[in-house]
Amino acid sequence: MENAKRLLVFAEVIRNGSMSKAAQSLGMTASAVSQHLQNLEAHYGLKLLNRNTRRLELTESGRILWQQAQKLAEVMAETREKMTALKAKPSGTVRISLPTGFVRTAEIRALLAIMERDYPEIQVVLHAEDGLAQLQQGTADIAIRAGDISDSPDNVAHRLAEWEMFIAASPDYLAKNPIAQPADLLTAHWLHHNDFVLLNAFEALSLPKLLPEKRTECPNVSAIAYYLATEGMGLVFILSGELQVFEKNDRLQRVLPNIKLPNKRISAVVANSAQSAKNIAVLNVLKEVFRQK
Repeated sequence: MENAKRLLVFAEVIRNGSMSKAAQSLGMTASAVSQHLQNLEAHYGLKLLNRNTRRLELTESGRILWQQAQKLAEVMAETREKMTALKAKPSGTVRISLPTGFVRTAEIRALLAIMERDYPEIQVVLHAEDGLAQLQQGTADIAIRAGDISDSPDNVAHRLAEWEMFIAASPDYLAKNPIAQPADLLTAHWLHHNDFVLLNAFEALSLPKLLPEKRTECPNVSAIAYYLATEGMGLVFILSGELQVFEKNDRLQRVLPNIKLPNKRISAVVANSAQSAKNIAVLNVLKEVFRQK
């Protein structure tokens, strides 16, 4: 890494024709520039420049190294230009990880519509998954998640909304299996997609913090649990934003609607605070669509 810096200094010296001019261009002292060149010659064990009072002359070895140094300088300049463009121009692909049950929500539909209208050069890719996306490993650029997420060196959470948690079932299921009080939930059939959600909701309802005996497991795929619920297969815990689409067509309805369950915070999580223009554009639209209500 240190030699790469020396090569860039060497290229700047040749481009300017003198160490003093190169020092001004680089924001360094002339002695520091001279030291870099001496270290470069010592590293390769070759004389690179013939110095006299009027000008610098490249040796044969210096000419060959200068050609390589020029290539490095060009790569670095091109890299700077591309990185600057990423900050200034919202374009490219943005991968969004989101819970499977969020795909049909009004907010995600609004996001896609606005992005297509206002940012046609950004391609949004949706990865529906209830597990945690590995932002640091590059599997997603933005992760939409429900629950408390603390900022850390690996995550920066942008708050989007607070959604209520409800119990829901189809009208057909409830007609055959009426739920009149919290205790009835213990003998109901559950479409179970997340231990944490179910057990904490039971605790909030002062019910035993145990998984119900009657349940169909849909591990980490809430969308499957919601679909089975619409088919009259049992009860499900669901967030208000997810429930709306099913309530509109009367496929699901709230169970014990007067009972309050803990809200869930909806956040857009990114790997760090420094984000490209395309990611910032998507984050801003997410904040807009989730706060419209």
